[in-house]
Amino acid sequence: MNRHVNPEDSDLYALGALDGAEMQELEAHVRSCSACARAVDEARRRVALLGLSAPAAAPPTRVKEALLRRVRAERVPEAGRAGARPERVRGFAWLTPAFGVAAVLFAALAAGIWMKDVRDSRRIRELEGQLALAQNRSLEIARASEETNKLLEMPGTKRVALMPMPGMEGHGGVLYNAKTGMVACAGWLPAPPTGKSYQLWLVPMEGKPMPLRVFGGEWTEPMTMHVTPGMEAKAFAVTEEPEGGMPWPTGPKVLVGVGE
Repeated sequence: MNRHVNPEDSDLYALGALDGAEMQELEAHVRSCSACARAVDEARRRVALLGLSAPAAAPPTRVKEALLRRVRAERVPEAGRAGARPERVRGFAWLTPAFGVAAVLFAALAAGIWMKDVRDSRRIRELEGQLALAQNRSLEIARASEETNKLLEMPGTKRVALMPMPGMEGHGGVLYNAKTGMVACAGWLPAPPTGKSYQLWLVPMEGKPMPLRVFGGEWTEPMTMHVTPGMEAKAFAVTEEPEGGMPWPTGPKVLVGVGE
């Protein structure tokens, strides 16, 4: 093991939950790494404190009664000796700390199971979040593809090619139907600089450019938007803006397309 021992492995080792190659690698590493050896010692102290904080373990009633009967039976022969010390009774004194040790072991086992459950629950939540994002993205792509197909079939839909400005990279295309106000766009752009986003604009025949969508680079699936029906477009453009977009264009033009 060339890497240092991580805190989870230290705790699992102290709990006795590591075995096989993992345990051997850890033990070999701590023999030559004082920092990791200290981490393992601290983990052992944490486990010991955890065990001491566990509630006392009471033996079942039947066990207690059986022990008392045996103690009484062994004290009978010595009853006639005044001041005789019940030496045999002392032989059972180990049971009290034994129950304490059992409590420590049970608490350590519970802690190990709890730590594993925490890690598993965290991983499950991460996977669930990723799955939800993927499902939402799939729904968006499916919806955009469906609307794009409708646009292609609609009378009056215009196709606008987005071409890169001098010194810029990328390409794209826009489908626009002024009667319904539906817009679909797809293409490719390199990732924007740190702290920047791309923003798509509709330039009307009159008035200021209208913001349509803020996005990052390398978009290939169609994006769909809706504007006020009946608005004729003179051009479409993509600019580089501060992250999150702007209400009006402020950055350099990256892609530009003029309507037919």
